[in-house]
Amino acid sequence: MLEGLFVTPAVTAIEEALASAKVTGPIAVIGNGRLARALAGTHAVVAIGLLPRAAKKHAGPTGVLAELAPGSLGAVIGVDASDGSLPEWTRVVRYGGAIITVDSGARSGAANASRRALCGGLTELEQRHAGRLVITSGLVTHL
Repeated sequence: MLEGLFVTPAVTAIEEALASAKVTGPIAVIGNGRLARALAGTHAVVAIGLLPRAAKKHAGPTGVLAELAPGSLGAVIGVDASDGSLPEWTRVVRYGGAIITVDSGARSGAANASRRALCGGLTELEQRHAGRLVITSGLVTHL
């Protein structure tokens, strides 16, 4: 979804969300090579689930989410998240880290993105808009 759009507004909103959550340590970007490359300039980025062609362009490490240790990341950034993906993302993010989702506002809407984040157990939700994209961020609390 993000491949055909301008990446800069989304990156700006994601950078604001990372700063607001005071994220430290490595972050994972799931399924979007352009976003991973854009964020790699300011963060240690592990790209997850890239197609082989996109993985060649990413200078940093790539991997598989299931192979990451629990609590090993400061944040996970995913494009077009589903309800089933949030528990696995939460597993690899340390306590107080952030999960940030990037959704097409026309497809899912801000209310649906908030519902998904709340049902996924995230706290201190924030939403930002970048054109038609909705960037939803929340903090991970392991209870």
